[in-house]
Amino acid sequence: MYKKEFIISNNDVDYRFNLKPANLYRIFQDIALKATEEVGSDSISLAKRGIDWVITRMDVEIKRLPRCNEKITVCTYPGKDLAMLYPRFFYILDEKNEPIVRASSIWALIDAKTRKVIVDKDTIKKLPPETSEYELPLPGKIVASENKALVETRTIHYSDLDFNCHMNNVRYVELLMDVHDFEFYKTHRPSFISLNYMKEIREKDKVSVYSDSNNPETFEVQVDGGTSFLAKVTFVEE
Repeated sequence: MYKKEFIISNNDVDYRFNLKPANLYRIFQDIALKATEEVGSDSISLAKRGIDWVITRMDVEIKRLPRCNEKITVCTYPGKDLAMLYPRFFYILDEKNEPIVRASSIWALIDAKTRKVIVDKDTIKKLPPETSEYELPLPGKIVASENKALVETRTIHYSDLDFNCHMNNVRYVELLMDVHDFEFYKTHRPSFISLNYMKEIREKDKVSVYSDSNNPETFEVQVDGGTSFLAKVTFVEE
């Protein structure tokens, strides 16, 4: 299991000095990269070989959001491979060693040129699977809402892209959070976020963001009428 301490910066928090939910995903990306560097299966090393990691699903359970200047310990480990898919788990401990966030995710390897899934299990060196007492069950399939309404349409620009030349995983979460306004977040926060990544989004794509009015709230991001991303978010008052 790989562990790393972080101190929450003022650049990463909202007006209440809580970590912005999207920045949880930045932390998870960073620690997953570090955890896989020793065997050369991190995203940067694989990109040099023409291979990309892509996330397919992720669930995040938030007991509370870390606070500005708070020191947290972020832990991650791989689960047992599922055919062509690679589970990875995360959890965050506060300074009292109490779990405040848990997450589970499923990843795939794709050829950087063809964008097709790589099925050869010997393509990368893998760390042995592990488990923990804080393990969140693996994410499942999200069903699109039948009663969704268009919230906004955006064009994807250069600043939305990562080194794989598609919209970064974190930007999807930011799109979700932007569905609601400042007044909503004065009294609400997400307690559970479930994500299904279905199709890559690239520069100049015009994305349409849809939502329903339920809680949990279902979100859908479409490009040219096709679904690229589904999410379900449970909000709690605080």
